Amino acid sequence: MISFKEKDINYIPKGYTIAPFRLIVNGQDVNVDDDSGILKEDLSITRKLVLKSSQSMFSIEYAISNYIPAAKNEMEYFLEGFSETWTTTRGQNTITYTNLSPGKYTLLVRIKNNQSQIPESRLDIVILPPFYLTIWAYLFYFIIIAGVLYYLIRTYNNRIKLQESLKYEKKRTEDIERLNQAKLRFFTNISHEFRTPLTLIIGQMEMLLQVRSFAPTVYNKILGAYKNSLQLRELITELLDFRKQEQGYMTIKVSEHNIVDFLYENYLLFQEYALQRQISFNFRKTNDSINVWYDAKQLQKVMNNLISNAFKHTKEGGEISVSVRKGNREVIIEVTDNGTGIAAEDINKVFNRFYQTDQIESLSYTGTGIGLSLTKGIVELHHGTIDVYSEPGEETTFSVHLKTGNEHFTPEQFSKRQEESQLALENNIPLQELQEQLLNEQEVMSNENIEKSKEARILIVEDNDSLREMLVKIFESFYVVSTAANGREGWEKIQSEQPAIVLSDVVMPEMSGTELCKLIKENIETCHIPVVLLTARTAIEHNLEGLRLGADDYITKPFNINILLSRCNNLVNNRIILQEKFSKQPQATPQILATNAMDKELVDRAMKVIESHIDNVEFNVDILARETGIARTKLFTKLKAITGQTPYEFILTIRLKRAAIMLKENPELNISEISDRLGFSSPRQFSKCFKEKYRVVPQTYRKGENADNEEEEE
Repeated sequence: MISFKEKDINYIPKGYTIAPFRLIVNGQDVNVDDDSGILKEDLSITRKLVLKSSQSMFSIEYAISNYIPAAKNEMEYFLEGFSETWTTTRGQNTITYTNLSPGKYTLLVRIKNNQSQIPESRLDIVILPPFYLTIWAYLFYFIIIAGVLYYLIRTYNNRIKLQESLKYEKKRTEDIERLNQAKLRFFTNISHEFRTPLTLIIGQMEMLLQVRSFAPTVYNKILGAYKNSLQLRELITELLDFRKQEQGYMTIKVSEHNIVDFLYENYLLFQEYALQRQISFNFRKTNDSINVWYDAKQLQKVMNNLISNAFKHTKEGGEISVSVRKGNREVIIEVTDNGTGIAAEDINKVFNRFYQTDQIESLSYTGTGIGLSLTKGIVELHHGTIDVYSEPGEETTFSVHLKTGNEHFTPEQFSKRQEESQLALENNIPLQELQEQLLNEQEVMSNENIEKSKEARILIVEDNDSLREMLVKIFESFYVVSTAANGREGWEKIQSEQPAIVLSDVVMPEMSGTELCKLIKENIETCHIPVVLLTARTAIEHNLEGLRLGADDYITKPFNINILLSRCNNLVNNRIILQEKFSKQPQATPQILATNAMDKELVDRAMKVIESHIDNVEFNVDILARETGIARTKLFTKLKAITGQTPYEFILTIRLKRAAIMLKENPELNISEISDRLGFSSPRQFSKCFKEKYRVVPQTYRKGENADNEEEEE
């Protein structure tokens, strides 16, 4: 008997199952143990499929065991790990998936509305990742990334270390440079201290030599001490040249000379010393005359350094030679010795400043280590080169190469004394003698002019008592002398005494000479006073600093007293000459007397006021002071200092200058009309004043006769 369930078309007897029976991968059927290697056993009993990443497109066909065609139940499936809902097959028993991501999945298949309780089918599917996404690939990636990071970190650390090392080296170099600069400053300051007492010695010697009242033996001893003092001055100057070279301020003044004679003279200077040391000293030349353009004073230092170095490193019985020869568009000077020599590792360092070789340190001689550095700098200023060749214990040669001709020098490097040298040669006069003659001529001219300045006052500002006393002795015969021990005291005396000139040291306590100069030149009451700065500092930047502040001259210690007198006297006499020119020459304007902007402004202001009242008979000094905005006393002092005239005399001079112009340019005006237009009370007064000023009456001046002619007739 058939039950109700057996009659139902959807009824499936118990024991039936759902199982896959066909697998298609990438459009190809997969069988057991085929080339794909996917199935090791029948699909229906396989519980796990492992597919490669390239086998991501597959289809699985399911069936119910003991299939009854009448059973039309639909199946539904669910891929765990991929979807979240069950999907019906819609009458199709094939399930297809494409491009599944690598990973583990579980495919569940069951009968929809499973009333017969057929168990669901379960199949595990594993999609393997591609090789570049495997754990080994990730490990490889990790190693690569770790290596790159390690490289980057190491490179960064090395760069940091390199930067720190460079900073350290830079700081170390700066520290060394700072130390060198400190040495140079100390060196310069010591030289500065040497110059002040040396100035006293030379100045006193010059004063003694001018007396000429000593016995010949005493005079010769004084002369010898004077010459040695001058030599010491030159040595200090040469020492300071190194400082100039370091700061780039060293210059050369070249002229054409026979370098063979020049070198032979240097050779002779060391010949006696060579005999004392029992050293064979030779001079070699290929020509008797080789003309080269060079600075003799600077090249002298080069030869002194090279030859003296050769003597320092050559033992008794050794040999030194100085040779000169002409090469291809150059002259080659060589100093050779067979002394201790220079080691190979020191060859490239001997021209470095402060550098000394072990051989030097082992000798009793100790130097500063700047001689060869200075030598190289001087040679390079001449656009030449210097080389050294040495075999330790055998021979050392310093070779200087100088170019022939003068096209490699700039116009500023040519000496202005070349004409003096040529003049001396043409007249067979030694150059030194010619220079002494010129200096004596300047001295005579200077002393003649100084006679005019005896009524002028000079203020000497110097903190060194001995030097101040010497300067007083120098100037007291020619000026009324006032002194001050420092800049502050000097400023007080300048305000109260209004000297004709100020001679001031630069380095002083309380107030320096440059500060004093600045005060003088920035004050309307004192800006007309000439200022001469006196210092031991020879660097160009110090000279420029003083001149920039308005100093009229800058003289370095030690100085020649005649030159000092001449320069100070010229400043005073030039003002006197200009004042006389302004007073005596009708065409001279008062602006020629203004040596600075403030004086020019005052003169222009006074001229403007006078011009506006030129025809006013009642115009006087009070009106001039009121309209210029300056007190009468200060106006009197200032105009007197600038023009050499009182304000009244200045007004009269301006009127008379205008009268002279009108007499020449306005012949239609008679004397009375000119007198009225220029504020004179009467023609008689005008004629009298005009004659006193220009030594000629107005009528004669109009005819073109000058004052000098009339004076000669008188």
